[in-house]
Amino acid sequence: MTFAEKLAKLWDLRGLFAESLGYSLLIAFGAVVLGFIIGVILAVIRIAPKKNPVIKILDGIAVTYITVIRGTPTLVQLLILYSSVLVIFKSMSTNLIVPIIAFGINSGAYMAEIIRSGISSVDAGQMEAGRSLGLSWITTMRRIVIPQAIKTTVPTIFNEIIILVKETSVVSVIALRVNWEQKWDLLGMAEKQGLATPACYIVFLFFAAFLYLAVVMLLTALQHLIERRLKKNER
Repeated sequence: MTFAEKLAKLWDLRGLFAESLGYSLLIAFGAVVLGFIIGVILAVIRIAPKKNPVIKILDGIAVTYITVIRGTPTLVQLLILYSSVLVIFKSMSTNLIVPIIAFGINSGAYMAEIIRSGISSVDAGQMEAGRSLGLSWITTMRRIVIPQAIKTTVPTIFNEIIILVKETSVVSVIALRVNWEQKWDLLGMAEKQGLATPACYIVFLFFAAFLYLAVVMLLTALQHLIERRLKKNER
């Protein structure tokens, strides 16, 4: 098979690759949202004063969660959740929620440390100013401290998002299903079609790599745009 024929085959499968890219991005987007929510909650727990015994217990849980998730491979976490904890979703017509939750839980641990470091970088006087105005600790954190922390951590948060987008490639090890139909993420589609047409295997893998690179470049451009907007607002 000539290179031109391989490209023609790839063009014929463009719809399937576009669909698989869509599933990969859907999983990544859902995981980012879930991970960010988990990260903010854990960061607030970690940074909160430990005067209340309930907060101390929650802090211990948060530390354990972050240690375990950051200390184990993403693929192992996905397989454990898919095979046991989230096994109920395996019998549903659509099981995309499984990788979304798995990657969201993974991302949450990293987001927590990113946001916690951002909160720690905010001047302590901001908290004192909020409290002096009669705001509660939680309200001050939500309205004053966290928004400033997010601004300082934009590059690191985007770096985590980019890593997460690339890590979704391991979804190919589990069977995705939408409305009882077998579906594939981007890498899974490249492997499936490559095995069906061995002569095109490397071409399909290169094309998948190109699509991942394109997404990462778009995210990087979005990151720079947001950073410029934030700098303008500061002025």
